[in-house]
Amino acid sequence: MKTAMCVSEAVPFAKTGGLADVAGALPKALKEKGVNPVVVMPAYKHIFEKNFKLELIAENMSCRLNEASIIDFDLYRTNHEGIDFYFIRNDDFFGRDNLYGTPQGDYSDNNIRFGFFSKAIFEVLLKIGFIPDIIHLHDYHFALASVFLSDLKRKDKDSPFAATNAVFTIHNIAYQGIFGPETLGLCGIDPAHFTMEGLEFYGNVNFMKAGIVYSNKITTVSPTYSREILTEEYGYRLEGVLASRQDDLSGIINGIDYSVWDPATDSAIYANYTASNIEPKIQCRKQLLKSLFGNSAASANNSAAPIIGMVSRLSEQKGIDLIAAAIDELIKYDVYLVILGTGDEKYQSIMQKLQDKYKDRFSLTLSYSDELSRRIYSGSDIFLMPSHYEPCGLGQLISLKYGTIPVVRNTGGLADTIKNIKTAGDVENGGQGFKFSEYRAKDFLEALKRSVDFYRDKELWEKIIQNGMASDFSWRYSAGKYRELYESAMVKK
Repeated sequence: MKTAMCVSEAVPFAKTGGLADVAGALPKALKEKGVNPVVVMPAYKHIFEKNFKLELIAENMSCRLNEASIIDFDLYRTNHEGIDFYFIRNDDFFGRDNLYGTPQGDYSDNNIRFGFFSKAIFEVLLKIGFIPDIIHLHDYHFALASVFLSDLKRKDKDSPFAATNAVFTIHNIAYQGIFGPETLGLCGIDPAHFTMEGLEFYGNVNFMKAGIVYSNKITTVSPTYSREILTEEYGYRLEGVLASRQDDLSGIINGIDYSVWDPATDSAIYANYTASNIEPKIQCRKQLLKSLFGNSAASANNSAAPIIGMVSRLSEQKGIDLIAAAIDELIKYDVYLVILGTGDEKYQSIMQKLQDKYKDRFSLTLSYSDELSRRIYSGSDIFLMPSHYEPCGLGQLISLKYGTIPVVRNTGGLADTIKNIKTAGDVENGGQGFKFSEYRAKDFLEALKRSVDFYRDKELWEKIIQNGMASDFSWRYSAGKYRELYESAMVKK
């Protein structure tokens, strides 16, 4: 079985979020399941500024974007951990400082950029002689490829892609790629697709809707999220379209790559440790305190005051508004709060003011640092993910591996991966986190207070750490589910 994975970002080449982690790890796991995968993605400017040893495969390739435009591009390849990655280079579209836009907003021509890529991938697959059984599209960016694939098969029954089917994965339905109706002409889309049953969405063209309507199978990144997006609250006006494809919709939980996330081998953290020897985690904790709060905090190393960490976008989706509303009470629990991330200017400003107010107990770093994130995962005692919604979430999976216990809202992938603790009996039954359901500050605080109370029972807390580190969210299980999904997509109805 051959699969072409088409993504806008993948570790280690480009990353803005969890999609990149998925796209970097899933192909390796699929290969272990007997799938032959390749990855196709844009050749961003920064990729050529790093030592990825890209090989030029072809120059001056082209694809017809619309009746008036033929777009040229070059094709590069590299092999990363046994997987061939192909990069489509067109500097007009991808030779920019950022992947999707600037802090002021998305690039105004994202419809053309992504429309071009969605067509160029077929030229690439022909060039490299790789005709896939499945083309796997991730999020809205390249969802138009499902439309173009449908057209290729409809117009030419002898097309090389006649037996190729599409799988579309929704990582976050809130980001849909909605563009004006002029996109039809700009991207060479057959106007026949501009209907309520097709691409049309309140007078505009909706790329994510295209993926939902034209792909053979649709998946999300957790079973609970696949049910949530069928509701008005979480469907972002696509719940009706999804309901019409409900028989082809499923949820497969994301995994994490334990060769990348492992406190036993992580060179970025202060001390390495394992589930059988967690003693060095104390050193990680002490050094994190020292680096963020100074020598006095580290010297005291107040083990009764847990370090609560968060690595996240500062947005309402991630629950930063709950933390802002609850922080006055939270600090009263005798804790240290550590937050790393950037996001909405509104919440950056609010959190900066709160840091000034609680500078001895609250550390805020408005940037992203892989090294600091790993030190927060390893040095914290408790990890926060009070998300309003969370399609899957990787932070809670990483924190479990690092023996840092998550406090989460009972939604999406957080609901599917965290076993709630309310009593000591829950710990004996494998509990490894603390949940709350209603999106309210008081409910969040109740769960957090519960975690702090358990933390102060050292014997019980060590058992919770053991439960967390024993949790297995590797890609092996999920890759097997994707293979089954591919096989079902290949069955002719």
